[in-house]
Parts: sequence; C-alpha cells; structure tokens
Amino acid sequence: MARCSQSVSRASSATFTFLERSAVGVLRKDVLELILDFGQRIRAAGATHITVLERDLPDHLRGTTLARQARGWIVLMSDDERLITCYRRGDANGFIRRKPKHRFQAGRPHLRGRRPRGGRSDSYRAR
Repeated sequence: MARCSQSVSRASSATFTFLERSAVGVLRKDVLELILDFGQRIRAAGATHITVLERDLPDHLRGTTLARQARGWIVLMSDDERLITCYRRGDANGFIRRKPKHRFQAGRPHLRGRRPRGGRSDSYRAR
C-alpha cells in the first residue's frame, strides 16, 4: 500500500529551537516522519505532545531500528501545526500524562509535612 507524502516539507514549519534541539539530539528526518505519522498526540500545557509507542505501530514497523530510534522522543507542536521543540525522555508517554505539578518531582505530591526545627518528630521520645 503506497503512502501519500506531503508536498510541503514539514521542516519548513519548524522553529529555530526545534531545528537546534533536533540537531543536538540527532533526530533524523526519517525518525521525525515516523513520529509525526504514527505518534500518539496528547494535548497538554498548551501544546500538542507527540510520542511513539511501539505497540501502537503497524506490524511491519515494530521492532525495527527506526521504531527503536523513535522511542523516547517527545515532539511539541503548536495549534497551527508548527514544530516547537523536541527532546528525549526515557518515560516519554508517562511523563506527558502526569499532572503538571507532579512532573518534576517523580510523581510525588509537592506538599509534604515539614519536620520540626529540632530535627525530630513529635512522636520521638528519648529513652
């Protein structure tokens, strides 16, 4: 089955930040095309985040080197389909799905009880 390709290059609608980050992280064009074609789109933090899950790829692409290279990449796209930036995370899909207040704290709540100034809790008793 032949696929139709866009006549306009997607790279032309990329920001400078995207071009710079993709060059530093070595995001190849064919990997980017795979992410954009087969990636899962999630709306979060005012932008569309696109990640690839290997289990959601067609059978002929699963387990290929192209699929392995696409694993972990997150591509951010604006509402007008402009590529904003890209980066790699080992837990890309889980990272996007977490609530924003838990993203940078490894999923732990940001409000925690504080210890008293003495460094011991009230339940501690000297014996």
